[in-house]
Amino acid sequence: NHCMFCFIDQLPPGMRESLYFKDDDERLSFLFGNYITMTNMQDHEIDRIIKMHISPINISVHTTNPELRCRMMGNRFAGESLSLLWRFAEAGIRLECQLVLCPGYNDGDELIRSMADLAALGDAVESVAAVPVGLTKYREGLEPLRLFTKEEAAAVIDAVEAFGGRMLAERGSRVFFPADEFYLKAGRPIPEAGFYEDMAQLENGVGLTALLFQEFREALAACEETPEGTRMTIATGVAAAPLLRMLIDEAGKKWDNLHVDVMAVRNVFFGETITVAGLVTGGDLIRQLKGRTAPVLLIPDAMLRHEKDRFLDDVQPGDVERELGVELRVVPVDGAALLQELLR
Repeated sequence: NHCMFCFIDQLPPGMRESLYFKDDDERLSFLFGNYITMTNMQDHEIDRIIKMHISPINISVHTTNPELRCRMMGNRFAGESLSLLWRFAEAGIRLECQLVLCPGYNDGDELIRSMADLAALGDAVESVAAVPVGLTKYREGLEPLRLFTKEEAAAVIDAVEAFGGRMLAERGSRVFFPADEFYLKAGRPIPEAGFYEDMAQLENGVGLTALLFQEFREALAACEETPEGTRMTIATGVAAAPLLRMLIDEAGKKWDNLHVDVMAVRNVFFGETITVAGLVTGGDLIRQLKGRTAPVLLIPDAMLRHEKDRFLDDVQPGDVERELGVELRVVPVDGAALLQELLR
């Protein structure tokens, strides 16, 4: 594939080799939750999935319009492979789907079409995430894409929520969910955790904020401990910073010795259009927080790779500690875990 929105094509040069690898392996989709496009699947692979009932599979659908899918994915077979959705559904394979939306391409009427077509697959489609395209500053020679405006983000929310409401009435499940980023972009409150049902698309940024709030508030209400009063700084992405400040303010109403600052780290490495915490680099932390952080610095574990030993720019946690002169604590993206760190 040569997807017009591919994040790998928007990486700067000189990063570690594994970050440029375009993975489209259905086995890893089942094992680790990767999203696949189905464009490279051969008959023996399809038969194996059906025979062994390998389920669920995460599918990058993006659009159910065959011609538009070919264009968006730069692959003349991208439209044909949509037929595999029906084949898997008929075989009882459960599908978790995503639609990476690009304004002016697969939003609006095309989004409505895609949702209707996926709904026609019945109960095999367990969830569908509508996710906004992510654009870095490294797009020279690539398709000229842009970010969603506030009004366009609101229109996506309205369309997906309306369709999800109909699905809830008909089937007892919303199935279709907008990513948290759409609510933040539109300036709208994120729904309560119950809206997201079983949180099937957390790693796609769908319901992550609502779950964090629920976990933190439940832990805060049940907590009988008192913080030690250690001065701390929480570093996060621009998008999450206001949300974390809300949580810290709520905790501050319970404890008057809570000394915690929340710092929004601008993404200079990829470009300031990237606002999520998981793409903040160690270098940006060092450059922006030098001389500005408390003795203890908390960061979400999403900033580090799975092994928790390095950031995307190959900076290591020890480098951040040394350069900033802090104790660095890596916190799971979990509200209760965050509260526990505040108490230490």
